[in-house]
Amino acid sequence: MAEAIIGPLVWRLQEMAVGQARALVSVNDDIVRLRDRLMWLQAFLREADAKRRAVSDEVNKVWLLQTRDAMFHP
Repeated sequence: MAEAIIGPLVWRLQEMAVGQARALVSVNDDIVRLRDRLMWLQAFLREADAKRRAVSDEVNKVWLLQTRDAMFHP
């Protein structure tokens, strides 16, 4: 009698454990994909910022040269 109750109960608990394990693996995969996307986004933003600064530095260099030129050669 007890075996008739315990058998299906154990089977159901096993089924639930497998379902939970699959859910955890799925969440882990999602976290890995999110981490990878964030790493790409961070790299893109750093590169864009470096390019923006380089352009800004070039503009500042030209402005500084022209300002110096105007000061010493009116």
